[in-house]
Parts: sequence; C-alpha cells; structure tokens
Amino acid sequence: MMAVMQAVRAAALAALVLVVAAAPAGASPPVLGDQNYAWFYWAAPILAVSGVLMIVALSGGYLRKVLFPKYRGRKVQE
Repeated sequence: MMAVMQAVRAAALAALVLVVAAAPAGASPPVLGDQNYAWFYWAAPILAVSGVLMIVALSGGYLRKVLFPKYRGRKVQE
C-alpha cells in the first residue's frame, strides 16, 4: 500500500510541476496568433500522432516482452 501511495504522490507532483511550468505559456501575448507566426502550426498534428504512436509502441512492447511470457510460463527476456 505504501508503494501505491508513493506512486500517486509522484504522479501528482509531476502533474503539478507540468501545470506550473505551462502557466507562463497561457500568459503569452496575442501576437503569437498573428500570420507572421503561422509557420509552426503544421507540426502539431505530426507531434500529436508521433506521441500517440510512441505510447502504443511502448505499451505493445511491454505486453509482448513482459506480460505475455509471464502469464504463459516462459522466461521473461531482460
């Protein structure tokens, strides 16, 4: 139970740090919405899809290398 509480505390602290670090971005001047800065909007979909694919790949690799062999009685590859 103590390990679960430590993990929850670590996750909450990480989320708090992320929110505090991102707060200055919300206070940015509206000039960033100007047409002079429109060049960087193309990167958002690429970064979002890359992030989702990375999470799927890591999860799939964990399932394939650790969980499936563990519950089928084979030795886990390290």
